[in-house]
Amino acid sequence: MSTDQRMPEAPANSDAVPEGTPDAAENLCRRCGGTGKLEGGLCPECDGSGIVLTPVGGAG
Repeated sequence: MSTDQRMPEAPANSDAVPEGTPDAAENLCRRCGGTGKLEGGLCPECDGSGIVLTPVGGAG
């Protein structure tokens, strides 16, 4: 018997930080390439905005 167990996909934006993080800036979402769309729906990593916040200069 074979079971189809897939590893969860790692976030493409592993360096994303929460809103309000000091020294963070907007960056294009790597998962959707900044379009906000993925596989016919909204990108789950940027919630359809195409933008994520990332640390600047080692902040975070």
